[in-house]
Amino acid sequence: MSSAFDCKALRAELGVTRAAAERIMQALPVVLIEDLRKTYARRDDVRRYLDSRMFVEDQVPA
Repeated sequence: MSSAFDCKALRAELGVTRAAAERIMQALPVVLIEDLRKTYARRDDVRRYLDSRMFVEDQVPA
């Protein structure tokens, strides 16, 4: 099983703001654990999402 991130761990791992981490989490399927309010995202899903959002200079969407 791959590891999982909550929003705080995602912020620390990527060095992004809370708002950026929350937006990334909203774009991903989440893992919900019974009786917990906190949601998690799988590391593989985060990596796949970030890879899909990588652009070279002349490819950046408007």
